[in-house]
Amino acid sequence: MTSKTAPSAGTPSTGPSAGTHAHDGTAYVFDEELGNTSASARAGLVEVLRRELIGPAEGDTEILTTPPDDRYLLGRIAPTRLTGAADDLEAAASTGAPVTGVEEEMTNATAEEDPGEDTDDEPVRRGLMIPASMGLRFQVPADPTELESITVHVSWGTYEPTGRDDADVSPSSSDPASSRDSRTTRYRRIPHDHSLPLRLADLTPGRTQDYVLEDDVTLRVDSYRDTSPAGGPGGRCLIELALCNDQITPHRIPVHAWMFQTQIHVDAGNRDVFLPVHDPLLPPAPGAQPARDPEEARLELQYRDRLEFAVGRTCSADWSLRKPPPGESAPRRAFQVRTTWMPTVETPQTTATPVQGAELNMRTLATAAESQNTAPLRDALEPIAESYTAWLGEQETAVAALPEHLRDTGAEALAEALQVRDQLTEGIDHLLTDPEARRCFAFMNRVMADQRVRSQIAAARAVDSGLSIKAAEARVLAGGYPHHWRVFQLAFILMQLPALTDPALPRRSGDLAAAQLLFFPTGGGKTEAYLGLAAYAFAIRRRQGLLETPDGPIDGRSGVTVLMRYTLRLLTSQQFQRAATLVCAAELARREDPATWGEEPFRIGLWVGTAVSPKRVSEAEDELKRLNDRGGSGAGYRFSALQLGHCPWCGRPLTPGDVKIGSVAGSADRVILRCSDELGECPFSEGDGNVPDGLPVLTTDEEIYRLAPAFVIATVDKLARLAREGHAATLFGHVARRCERHGYVPHPGHDSTHDFTGCTLLGENGRHQAKGELPAATIRPGTRLRPPDLIIQDELHLITGALGTTVGLFETAVETMCAWTDQYGRPARPLLVASSATVRNVADQVHSLYGRDVTVFPPQVLDASDTFFSRMVPADKAHPGRMYVGLSTTGVRLTAAEIQTTQTLMAGAQLLFDRLGAAADPYMTLVGYFSATRELAGMARYIQDDIQTGLTKAGRSRLPRRRGTDFGALHLGELTSRIASADITATLDRMALAFDPDIDSTAAKAAVLAAWRAGKSAEGRNSAANPYDVVLATSMLQVGVDVPRLGLMLVVGQPKNTAEYIQATSRVGRDPNRPGLVITLGNWARPRDLAHYEQFRHFHETFYARVEPLTVTPFSVTSIDRGLDGALVAAARVTQAGKRDGLNPEHNAGCVAEQGEALDLLVKRLADRIGTAAGEEEAKYSRDRLSSRLGEWKKRRREVEKKGGELVYERGADNSRYFPLLRSAEAMSSRGLRPDEPPFVVAGSMREVQPEINLLVSPDPQRLADAALDGAPAWQRQEPKDDEETSGDSGEAVSYGGAEEEER
Repeated sequence: MTSKTAPSAGTPSTGPSAGTHAHDGTAYVFDEELGNTSASARAGLVEVLRRELIGPAEGDTEILTTPPDDRYLLGRIAPTRLTGAADDLEAAASTGAPVTGVEEEMTNATAEEDPGEDTDDEPVRRGLMIPASMGLRFQVPADPTELESITVHVSWGTYEPTGRDDADVSPSSSDPASSRDSRTTRYRRIPHDHSLPLRLADLTPGRTQDYVLEDDVTLRVDSYRDTSPAGGPGGRCLIELALCNDQITPHRIPVHAWMFQTQIHVDAGNRDVFLPVHDPLLPPAPGAQPARDPEEARLELQYRDRLEFAVGRTCSADWSLRKPPPGESAPRRAFQVRTTWMPTVETPQTTATPVQGAELNMRTLATAAESQNTAPLRDALEPIAESYTAWLGEQETAVAALPEHLRDTGAEALAEALQVRDQLTEGIDHLLTDPEARRCFAFMNRVMADQRVRSQIAAARAVDSGLSIKAAEARVLAGGYPHHWRVFQLAFILMQLPALTDPALPRRSGDLAAAQLLFFPTGGGKTEAYLGLAAYAFAIRRRQGLLETPDGPIDGRSGVTVLMRYTLRLLTSQQFQRAATLVCAAELARREDPATWGEEPFRIGLWVGTAVSPKRVSEAEDELKRLNDRGGSGAGYRFSALQLGHCPWCGRPLTPGDVKIGSVAGSADRVILRCSDELGECPFSEGDGNVPDGLPVLTTDEEIYRLAPAFVIATVDKLARLAREGHAATLFGHVARRCERHGYVPHPGHDSTHDFTGCTLLGENGRHQAKGELPAATIRPGTRLRPPDLIIQDELHLITGALGTTVGLFETAVETMCAWTDQYGRPARPLLVASSATVRNVADQVHSLYGRDVTVFPPQVLDASDTFFSRMVPADKAHPGRMYVGLSTTGVRLTAAEIQTTQTLMAGAQLLFDRLGAAADPYMTLVGYFSATRELAGMARYIQDDIQTGLTKAGRSRLPRRRGTDFGALHLGELTSRIASADITATLDRMALAFDPDIDSTAAKAAVLAAWRAGKSAEGRNSAANPYDVVLATSMLQVGVDVPRLGLMLVVGQPKNTAEYIQATSRVGRDPNRPGLVITLGNWARPRDLAHYEQFRHFHETFYARVEPLTVTPFSVTSIDRGLDGALVAAARVTQAGKRDGLNPEHNAGCVAEQGEALDLLVKRLADRIGTAAGEEEAKYSRDRLSSRLGEWKKRRREVEKKGGELVYERGADNSRYFPLLRSAEAMSSRGLRPDEPPFVVAGSMREVQPEINLLVSPDPQRLADAALDGAPAWQRQEPKDDEETSGDSGEAVSYGGAEEEER
């Protein structure tokens, strides 16, 4: 064993002093020269974080003016035992030190802090929390002919107080504070380095062996011999090393007793000897259990080259591999393993693979499709299928070379990919042989090209309002691929063309119909793929027009073509903006050629909750009137009818002043939104020849029902309202009457009441007289509209758990509403497309939700990093990936760690911004991600108090001060359920605002301050252009946010599941030129967080494989009993909307007996659909349950008739004549159903089944009565007798489950 007091050339260094620059204290000097790229800025920020949190910040022999146990949160271990502890027995048995030391109240913590929300993730409730040891576990060959010994390098630093007025300390050699106060106690770092050879023959398996490095510092070695086949021919030796601080100190630990910057490095003379923890290529041991399901076996195959070579203990572990030659797989042995307190993993970029010879230019493809000669189109598209076929041939060869135990799994994956190839080939052949398909393909490419260019123009002008449209367009067209597909987008669209063209195609509507899942990493371009499908669906439906079917005419010239559903309202906000641009392009194309694409305008509607957008036009008018009456900007008042922050076509800002409510183009009761372009150059602004009703967007439920827009964006929650909104039947093609003035209006009730009061004509043939600007208008019977042809479910992984169970049950009703028969008598259903970047168990999930099989595109075959359509590019300087950095401050309060980490990141970003300018902008806005709103609220308080104060005063490091953009205060944004939906778009737009070096650098701010002190004015910027310093978010952020400039995120606590973690962290670094940096600050008191930290590298290299399986049980007995009422009523009202005396109108709930035959058929269809998804047993139970509920419905009608009343669904129930059929969940009595109560319990939201405890205050006064037990003692207030009785745990707060969940 060798011992040194300073590092040698052969010993790994422990700190920044390994660089070429000396830290002379005059400035913050980086170990490596900074480049002018964002990747270089990110590397600098990681170095700042390591030096400030682990140390040594000033070199191996630094001198501090603050105690090191206060300065450094990571990398420290405490003495193993303290004298004078409160519980000597517990202290003797523990492996760490109790909470003591400097700033004990803020820095150190016990395990009782933040116990978490899951009972299976409870922290240890007792014990000493600051670790007294650290180490790692690894494995090497046990064969002595292969390996005789390994070398262990151990290093750490201790700090000795140098006393006050130390003559050896120059003011410039330590912290900035040293020059201000020479009487401060200083702490000099003493490095310790040891190298220890370990002969494997000297290790005794099953026995701990101690190697004393210094007086009270011990390296403990445990070994175990594995002779199973998994250990290789000669077996393997499992070794665990632990560096232990065996000192015994007083209860208040002296500074010199701590060990800082602890590290262990292990090698064997640079030889590849370290074996993986698990190698999938090795055959399983005899008797070993195989993978539990085929999906696990496939993941084992696809991630077989991502191996783990060490596991940390208290800290994390890392290892070094040799770079393989080009074309060869990764090595299966490491040549070094080591501990690390700040693990870093760079996940590579996933790029869409180019195909030689394939044409991806949308405008070129449109021209080729319009040509009578199909050769150019064939030459443009066939290289995709040919190249994919050749690649699959290579995969087939690779399958044959796999070990025998993996070969069957590889063959199954290859077979699925071949099916996808066949579907792709079929799509290309269909396009080449069908002239109508080519016409629609040309339309799709044309409008998608316009959408791509206009989206980029609008985005550029939203950031730079002074940029003209022509200049923005020139910039866009000069960039790379301004209107081009990615290969996977085009291939996915080609695969779906036959199913969109033929609505009765077996794989769309038959018994073996399959949902199409677009499975691609976040930020890869999934949205453009299904927007392209939407554009093709617009065109083909208009071209097919009116169809004569055995059930009567079906009109495809209007109605909802695409129904896109989301789970979170944040998704709808940003995707609505993108989809609106597509619809604008489609509408302009239609206006140019109405003979081809129809007279009905293309429109888009936002169909979400009333808390997001208005239900009626009159509500929007009232909101607008309040704004106008108030005057000024209208700040403080919401105007929910305006859901766009800027014009989707030209990028001009939109305000409530751009909204008009009234009549337009012969249509009454409209909310008209026009672009604010005063010159009328934007076709959606006011002006001659422009679109008369402005932007084709609808945001009120009433307009959506009346005008049936071609594209509807909705939340899944809104579908629960179908049982209460009879007029919503229009969305599924079931219409009653068409009024030239008001659009599609429902039939009046049997008593001549109207669900829509705007049109008061009673019959199917009537006439409105001319009124003001409105001409005379007629009303006529409505022809059933073609139901939606394309249903898109984005972020499929969110449809799980209780929400997924409810959605799955309601899907039976949705599919029944959308069913129709084509002109040849074949059953037709919508094409179902889903997308996700993180999904497991998808086949079972899709079958339970939709009763269909699933086709995953692009399919993963043998390697998760290469699907042909997408490839992972190894991370290097030219292709930086997203970097994850792990922190776990064991023994330190999580809140204190949050504060110090955030302060370091923000000050470090300011330092880099001062040095590099715009290259460091992505890291100037810190995105904080929290699993609960409660935790976020605490962080918001710290930012406005502790962190803001700490950043504006000289600290203990050389980092610069930082003042926020909000007039010196930190500018804080928030994305949570607490934020009004009307403010979300503005928040997203502000997140895109960049920092300006001429305004936000330290020098620029100093110049402004100097000018102010001198009484001079200084140029600034408008407060509306101030970027955010910090944005705090909860799970709302994990999907739908696409802001390319964001580059820095702090994740506090491991999110509840891996999918959420991947989705949330993918919100930063979406621009390859501005790579993301994610700091994961784990909660050390939670075992799950600690396990992820100790295996940080391998977890992040395989985290797509770690996504938890999704579960939905829509047809369990409990789900059916709770949810079937809503599904039955919704299906009945929607499917009968076209009948004059049907069940659709609000006051026609009593027509149940007259519609008995139709309802019996509906019950059969619902039960059959349930049987397809769940099985015959569930179908029988559902059929019996549905029949029983119909009986209750009829019984309710008879009881109401006996009382001389009238049965309605819900509205008007305050009138004594009306008796409701439906009641909400909160109106239920705790004592069961009473005879006079409505029998059908229908939730108002899909989320009302979530497992949470809420305080429900019923609006029914009869249920506010005290229901105390008879004979119970009267309640009396208990007054405390003295102070002692109020101490203890009485101050603990109680949190009720579900209160912090996003979007409930």
